[in-house]
Amino acid sequence: MTKENIAVFAITGNGLKQAERIQKVLVDDYNVQLFIPARLQTDILANWIQKGDFKATLQTQFKAVSCLILIMASGIAVRSIAPVLEDKTKDPAVLVVDEEANHVISLLSGHVGGANRWAKLLAEQLESDPVITTATDTQKVAALDNLAKDLNGWYANFKDNTKLINRKLVERDTVYLFIEDYLKGMVETLKGFTIIERDQIQEITEEPIVVVSDRTNFDKAENLIQVVPKVNVLGVGCRKNVTIEMMQNTFVTFMRKNQLAWRSIQKITSIDIKQYEPAVQYLAQTLNTELVFNSAEELKTVDQNYAGSDFVRKTVGVGNVASSSAHFQTQHHVVVDQFHENQITMSIGR
Repeated sequence: MTKENIAVFAITGNGLKQAERIQKVLVDDYNVQLFIPARLQTDILANWIQKGDFKATLQTQFKAVSCLILIMASGIAVRSIAPVLEDKTKDPAVLVVDEEANHVISLLSGHVGGANRWAKLLAEQLESDPVITTATDTQKVAALDNLAKDLNGWYANFKDNTKLINRKLVERDTVYLFIEDYLKGMVETLKGFTIIERDQIQEITEEPIVVVSDRTNFDKAENLIQVVPKVNVLGVGCRKNVTIEMMQNTFVTFMRKNQLAWRSIQKITSIDIKQYEPAVQYLAQTLNTELVFNSAEELKTVDQNYAGSDFVRKTVGVGNVASSSAHFQTQHHVVVDQFHENQITMSIGR
């Protein structure tokens, strides 16, 4: 797995000492780079910023990293990043740390960018106090955007719905929530929500309902917000040179048959002999999802769990590609029956 990038900026000698501490506690799990004024240069490995280049360098890193840690006054930090602030869905986490590392402040993108979690993590490592000011965190209730982040999820009208639900949670208004049983272990907290069962969804007509599901088998309503988690791995097998139209039609039919939301696909996987199939590449590009291929030797470790075709086994080395690929990538048995249409097979792992 690729390590997330963190940029640490300091502007004084004491700040440099804290930057080195931060790098030491985070470097095993993250790609941490230090950015320090050249006038403070020592023999440590760092990016030494020439006079007059500080803001430009900081603003460049703002657009390039997952987390920006600024060891300086909050005012300096705010004025430095102000010109490049874009949107809460795009801006990175920004933390401010004082020169004695007494406090780690979550300054920007607390939920979506993860600054609140970064602040707690770093404060624990430095034995500092995390400073978190987002209302749902201070009131110790869940937040809709945090819930979606836990599941790499999507929901419509992100800004408006986030404001609506988080405000109601903070104010202790009733917000109903249904979540699939197999998703409950993936979320950090549901505190503040009133949990309901699937059959209660249609009974609630006024208060907002958050439905956390990769399924499509419930009626939509104005008071309902569906969070679609990216939790499913789509296994695909196909004959050589199937057309893009065949792949597209098969996918649509498969998802409708199993009442699954297309946004729930986090990864598409197949056998490596199919890596140059245009239709497979097209499907991954259309869904904007990761595409991973497995060797026949890898698939043989799970292929025995599924009914196979002698023709497929003779052609590619295993009797079942779609289910075996999904199983190998998730290390769990597939969750829906394998589907076959248009010389294409599909299956879902989770």
